[in-house]
Amino acid sequence: MKLSQIATIVPLVIVAIGLIGWILTVRNDVTSTIDQIAGIHAEMEIKDEQIDDLSVKIGELEKSLAISDDQMRTIMGEHEVIGEMFEQIGEIQPAGERREYGGYGK
Repeated sequence: MKLSQIATIVPLVIVAIGLIGWILTVRNDVTSTIDQIAGIHAEMEIKDEQIDDLSVKIGELEKSLAISDDQMRTIMGEHEVIGEMFEQIGEIQPAGERREYGGYGK
């Protein structure tokens, strides 16, 4: 009778030990996955801050380019007026300016 009880209990103990080992393995896998996810979230927060910084810098660059474009248009307009003035002087005095100014928009 004792032998039959031992024969019944030993497989149950082996299965219980295997089940405990499997549960500990799954627990370790879940814990490491949670740690990896936390690391990914930290990296994403850093990337979000970097994206925000880059967005601000891009906005500043766009503003600077708009100012430069406005200044360029002003200079081109002034050259156009100067060119017309030199043409008129050249018509009045034949020895006047021979270079051509303006014509940037053509």
